[in-house]
Amino acid sequence: MTRLTSGDIDTLSDHLSDFDERLLLQTGRNMLGIACHGAGISVKNIQDKIHNLSIAVVTITAGLGIITGFAQTIKDILSHLGFTAFIPTQTDAAGLARAIEDKADIIFMADDNQYFAINLKKSLLIDNIQATGNVFAAALDLMAKGVKGKKVLVLGAGPVGMAAALTLAEFGANVGVHDKDMVKCQENCAALEKKLAKKIEPIHDLTSAGKNFCFFIEATNAKDVITSAMIGPETFIAAPGVPLGVTQKGIKKADNRILYDPLQLGTAAMAVRAAFPLKKG
Repeated sequence: MTRLTSGDIDTLSDHLSDFDERLLLQTGRNMLGIACHGAGISVKNIQDKIHNLSIAVVTITAGLGIITGFAQTIKDILSHLGFTAFIPTQTDAAGLARAIEDKADIIFMADDNQYFAINLKKSLLIDNIQATGNVFAAALDLMAKGVKGKKVLVLGAGPVGMAAALTLAEFGANVGVHDKDMVKCQENCAALEKKLAKKIEPIHDLTSAGKNFCFFIEATNAKDVITSAMIGPETFIAAPGVPLGVTQKGIKKADNRILYDPLQLGTAAMAVRAAFPLKKG
């Protein structure tokens, strides 16, 4: 979680209800609803079961040091979703042992490099990277009122971007991917195309993207990737990238058609997928 800072999350817990209201305006669903959409499950089918699941959020101090308030913020998000969440008083290995002793169903933990959830009973690990790519693609599908048959450009051919591309393709979108490293972009597109047996197009020329695409996943770690010139009246952007890679003029121009958050949706998607590991279809 090296790209997150305490400043990214210090007031996040205080505004979870406001965030849900904004999501409802943008997508018609709240955090839990978007996470369920990405997982292909029904909110109604799981809502009564959520409260019976216990999630431990273990504080990890190894590495460069903990992000102040990270574990508490994760606990607050999970509680907001309806899960029974707690933070063991011990940290690191002792905290993990305490979570198991306290019969947690699921454990959340993160260090400098990885953030994941483990369903202890099902021996299932859910990584934040794949969950985040999936849930932001699901959010864009809802914002666009369905991406099926529409052209969507994923910016960033890293793990989050390619996870988003996979979900978008499964939703029936015509997916293009751009990355500053076009060799990596072509290789990753080819690998995903082989897996899906569906065309995933590497996009070399970003300057013309605004003319050819109205729907974007911004999954880079760079600033000012999407400019105001790329944004039209029908442009929608779902942005899991940290920091938000849209110029200030672009942010003003797109206004409420940008969906961005540093932690909430990815965490919601992890919780849903860890708790209810159901397959699509």
